[in-house]
Amino acid sequence: MIDRAGRRTLMAAWLVLTLSAVSTPGHAQTFQGRVRGQGTQEPVETALVKLLDEDGDELAITIADSAGFYRLEAEDPGVFRLVAERIGYRPFESPLLQALDPEGVYPIDLDMAPAPVELRGFTVMTDRLPEEEADRTVRQIIGLSPTSLRFRSVDFAMIQDHLERAHTLVDVMRWEFGPAILVYETPDGPCFAHRSRGCLPVYLNGLPLNRDFMPEVPLDMVFRIQVLASTDGSIVYPSGAVLLYTEAWLR
Repeated sequence: MIDRAGRRTLMAAWLVLTLSAVSTPGHAQTFQGRVRGQGTQEPVETALVKLLDEDGDELAITIADSAGFYRLEAEDPGVFRLVAERIGYRPFESPLLQALDPEGVYPIDLDMAPAPVELRGFTVMTDRLPEEEADRTVRQIIGLSPTSLRFRSVDFAMIQDHLERAHTLVDVMRWEFGPAILVYETPDGPCFAHRSRGCLPVYLNGLPLNRDFMPEVPLDMVFRIQVLASTDGSIVYPSGAVLLYTEAWLR
């Protein structure tokens, strides 16, 4: 694995590509396109797509829809990189992309190469992140011990059990947190409400997700689900939140 310092060294050596934008009225730069399978051009639905700055810090995150379409926005011009991840495919990383038009739309398709996946029925040794280490990282992020919260964590093993039953994130929220968390549909997408105080915001690796993406969250890429109630006393999320983390983010 390349650490952040190593990524910066590599990025400095890459050619920075200057993008041509389709100018449209707006207030942000938009990166959009399709995530496709390399060679097949088939859409890679529910791929996790991230927009990074030139230092490798995450600026925005989204999930490709059933047609493979994604859309991300950056507030200011600069140098960026797009990253896409999906089980069954090798991670995609673009070269550095220089975007200069503050209101431009940059059409960029991402082609992901297929990768072998683990077959069920075979035991494979991995360097899976211990849950104790995940607890420590979550505690550092939210400023509270996961064991002290109103709701227990949904850990990797529990998520795998839901995957076996073909559950989505919405199903997990119903099974693991009902009836304390009310799950219902709105025109904007599923709502996860606690004590009738409105919909809890949902974050993936610290970045907010729109509610219309909730059914598309690739649960097989989620390592930990943590729900914070407003009564937990979090300074970071005082009104409560649903926090989703991938394994790589918690390492």
